[in-house]
Amino acid sequence: MNNKDTVLFLASFGTSILRAAEESYDKIQADLEKATGLRVIQVFTDDDTAKAVDGINGKRIYTVEAAVQEAIASKYNEIIAVPVFFAEGELYNSLRSRLDFYTESIDVKMAHAVMYGPRTCGEVADILIDVIKPAPNNEYILVGHEASAYNDKGYELLGEKLHEKGYHNMEVIKLSDRDSVGQAVAHLKERQAFSRDAQVEIVPLVVAWGDYMAGELYNSDNSFMWQLRKAGYRTVFTGKGLGEYESFRQIYFTRYNRLLQQ
Repeated sequence: MNNKDTVLFLASFGTSILRAAEESYDKIQADLEKATGLRVIQVFTDDDTAKAVDGINGKRIYTVEAAVQEAIASKYNEIIAVPVFFAEGELYNSLRSRLDFYTESIDVKMAHAVMYGPRTCGEVADILIDVIKPAPNNEYILVGHEASAYNDKGYELLGEKLHEKGYHNMEVIKLSDRDSVGQAVAHLKERQAFSRDAQVEIVPLVVAWGDYMAGELYNSDNSFMWQLRKAGYRTVFTGKGLGEYESFRQIYFTRYNRLLQQ
């Protein structure tokens, strides 16, 4: 394999928040280019967002179909998609289906998502511990939002791995659950967070910020953070996507490298 044969697609749902893209997707792209020596192009699976931000500040953002057409026109022999998604649920499978449509025209491979089994959930748990550096007296609510049976199992395994490693003050909650706030409150009551006046930090399990997570987590009176504050907990949020942390970004080269070893 050389850089004339293969192009990498860094594939995400996308975000219209330019700072979030610059601090996460752009840095993942640069890391992959440096580690592999291959061309990496950014692909947003949400077509409307891709078209809205394409060309801003001179940066190309592609839809899936436009990226494939670019790869074929540039005479690459192979596409390797590196999805940023946390688990192999609806977004992951939709991307695979869109790429599979072109397999008669160009070879297509796809790396695994961030979490795709018990071992990788353990790897992610270690990285989150390194990134967050949890203080023993604080509580951490890690909020995931992609909804599917596969994602739900991944989040469940991630929570189990964190607890197995002794971090019972780190709890994974799915925003898609009907009573996610109630689950968080029940956990904090069990941990006696209120009587300890523990600071509660919300950590979004997202690679880059998007409008949806901003609104759901902190931007409204009915958001996750404000509901916990109304329940009496001293709640803050990180304000960062995980793609802003170098140790987390290394996951994507690992997923790419494991694909090559198959």
